[in-house]
Amino acid sequence: MTLLRGARRNGQWATVTTISNMAADAFVRRPPRDLRFFLVHGSDEGLVRERVKTLVGVALQGEADPLRLTRLDGDAVARDPGALADEVYAVSMFGGARALWIEAQGRDLLPSLTPLMARPPVDCTIVVEAGALKRGAALRSAFEKADNAVSIECYPDDKRTLGPLIDAEARAAGLSIAPEARDYLVSLLGSDRGATRGEIAKLTLYARGKHRIEIEDVEAIVADAAPSTLDAALDAALSGDLAGLEAGAGRFFADGGDPGFLVTRLTQRMTLLHRLRIEMESGKSFEAAAQSQNLRMAPSARMGLAKQAERWSAASVARRLPAIAGLAARVRRNPRLGEAVALRALWALASGLRAPRGIKRSDEVE
Repeated sequence: MTLLRGARRNGQWATVTTISNMAADAFVRRPPRDLRFFLVHGSDEGLVRERVKTLVGVALQGEADPLRLTRLDGDAVARDPGALADEVYAVSMFGGARALWIEAQGRDLLPSLTPLMARPPVDCTIVVEAGALKRGAALRSAFEKADNAVSIECYPDDKRTLGPLIDAEARAAGLSIAPEARDYLVSLLGSDRGATRGEIAKLTLYARGKHRIEIEDVEAIVADAAPSTLDAALDAALSGDLAGLEAGAGRFFADGGDPGFLVTRLTQRMTLLHRLRIEMESGKSFEAAAQSQNLRMAPSARMGLAKQAERWSAASVARRLPAIAGLAARVRRNPRLGEAVALRALWALASGLRAPRGIKRSDEVE
């Protein structure tokens, strides 16, 4: 059989055995009527579940009838292969097409499915939900080689798929979205389709009553977009903002913040600053330097980092990094003094005073 990856001809799907991730959304909404076996697999669990639900809905013609849908887990199928055949060939009590939804759970389903593929049912669609399957895996190969089955890939969304998804959800909510807000939202989402839809739903609900979603809305409501109290403390320390440091560090430790984690993040931030300053001192702008480091952060956080990069030089950061990195060991050795050690280091960087254990003055860009 010729292997086509999600090809359509004259509005109809050609003979296929594998549907690529990019073509899968369109395919599951209008699958060929003669196909009875569908394997939906991949590393994006939310997307796998979404496409399985769509296929089941199409098979049942949009009717949420529990008497026409049977769900089985892989353990039950593997234990009793004959029980699967009984379900597949059973006659619906009230007529109409039926669907069988199997959650593979890593079990060997081939002994149960192979006889069914050789004698496919007339009015029952079998949809198998699986996790990530390597090319050549037995279950995946069986679906790709069968004439009456198809394998559907599900991988995390990227810019090509996230943009249209965001636009569609915004339109459905009667909203538009500013280009910069859309771009920022794309940078935050994508690892799981279910989580992505949940974040977009929160955003559209938050923006209800407005005409357009702005970047401030994304920062206010989307997970990982709003700055944390830890970020606020680090930003203040590296910008020389004493009042901001007092407020940010106070909230961080009042909320039970871990001093060791703070020191680790401070080391990471200063390492990033060092790399940015090296790029900038070679003649690049901050934006060009940030792009070379593949930075993905909120615009407000990006602006704060730009100010910090202007305050420091590569040499001044390099002098302080070894001592800052060494604080982590001190915090681990004496956790009771961890908060005091971390605070003293932050205050030293912010105020320009001499810090503990050889951290020098944070004098301005030299």
